[in-house]
Amino acid sequence: MKEKLLKICKKYIPSKGDNAVIPEGYIPYIPEDWNKILILAESQNLSHKNNEYVDWLKSLASLERMDRLKIHKNGIGIQPWDDGSLKLVIESALNKKAENTAVSNAVLWSQRTNTGANINPSNSLTILSVQIWKDFLPILQPNIVITAGKKAEYFIENTNWTEKHIKLRLPAKTAISRVSGMFKVEDLLVRYPEVKRVVIKNPAWVNEYRENKIFFSCHAVSIINKI
Repeated sequence: MKEKLLKICKKYIPSKGDNAVIPEGYIPYIPEDWNKILILAESQNLSHKNNEYVDWLKSLASLERMDRLKIHKNGIGIQPWDDGSLKLVIESALNKKAENTAVSNAVLWSQRTNTGANINPSNSLTILSVQIWKDFLPILQPNIVITAGKKAEYFIENTNWTEKHIKLRLPAKTAISRVSGMFKVEDLLVRYPEVKRVVIKNPAWVNEYRENKIFFSCHAVSIINKI
C-alpha cells in the first residue's frame, strides 16, 4: 500500500507559483496494525514559528518528505494528534487504540506570508489536495473517516467519498477556549465516563489545555453516539 500511495504522491507537485513551503505533499501515517480508522486534521502549520521542523523537512530527500509522518521522531507532525486531542477522541468515542489509527491532514501543502506567518492554502493547492485524496481513498479503503474542522470536512465531501464520515469541530485552542470554560471539568467527566476512563489511563495527553481537550472529547462522544 505504501508504495502505491507514494507513487500517487509523486504525481502531485504544485507549480512554483503556488509558493508552497515544502513542494511535496505527503502520505498518511498508517500503523502496521491499522484499525481501518482514518482521522484528518486540516493542514500543517509551517510558519516561521516552526522553522526547526521546516529545516528538518528541507534536509530530507524528496521521497522522505512524502513519508514525513512516518519518520518524524517527535510525534508525527500533526499538532492536534501529537498533543493528545485526537488520540482522546479515538479512545473515548470509538473505544479503539490510538496507536492503531491512521492519521493525516486534509490539506497536504502549506503556505506562509512574506513575514513567515501561516496562511490558508491557495485555491490551486486546495484543488490539488482534493485530487490527491480522490486517488488516496480507493487505495486506503478506510472503514471510517473522521474529519476535524470544516476544511477537512470540505475536502472529504469533495472527493465524493460515500462511506462512513464522522464530522467533528476543529480542536483549535482559541475556538474551544470560548466554550470549554463554561463547564466544570469534573461535571463533564461524570457525564462522559468514556472520556474519564481515557484521561485516567493517559494523563500526559491532558497535561496542557486540559479543559479544552476534555471538552473536545466530550463533543466527539456526543456526536459519535448519535451516529
